[in-house]
Amino acid sequence: YLKGVPILSAFTGAHSDYHTPRDTADKLNYAGTQRVVTLMARLTRALALREQKPDYVAEEKPKEQAGRGLRVYLGTIPDYATGDIKGMRLSGVTKGGPAEAAGLQAGDIITALGGRKIENIYDYTYALDALKIGVSTEVEVMRAGKALRLQVTPGSRE
Repeated sequence: YLKGVPILSAFTGAHSDYHTPRDTADKLNYAGTQRVVTLMARLTRALALREQKPDYVAEEKPKEQAGRGLRVYLGTIPDYATGDIKGMRLSGVTKGGPAEAAGLQAGDIITALGGRKIENIYDYTYALDALKIGVSTEVEVMRAGKALRLQVTPGSRE
């Protein structure tokens, strides 16, 4: 992609140990991998038989919002393997990041951030966008069935 060549990537999903030292071969999605390999093989064949090369479409860098030159950073690691839960479960937090300093932990389900209700990762993303670097805000989580309110001070990605 960085050399101007079109790319396509695939993902078979995640699980609670995804990209951790506990991610072992028995947790791989072999059926999903087989489906992805079949799809990619068919796409590769179809592209190889075409006379035209696929178009390269460069992604534009997201435009910063007016008045905000820095991106908010909490150091949360979403758990993409969660099912039908309300909120955003964490698979972990970045060592030394604002989330760890606030006491957030793997397994926590964020249900509110900065006064906004969180029902999924999209709600979380919008809530992050509304935060200000260095300004403490409340984060509500469910931990082992108990509701907790913690204070987190967002940092900067830059």
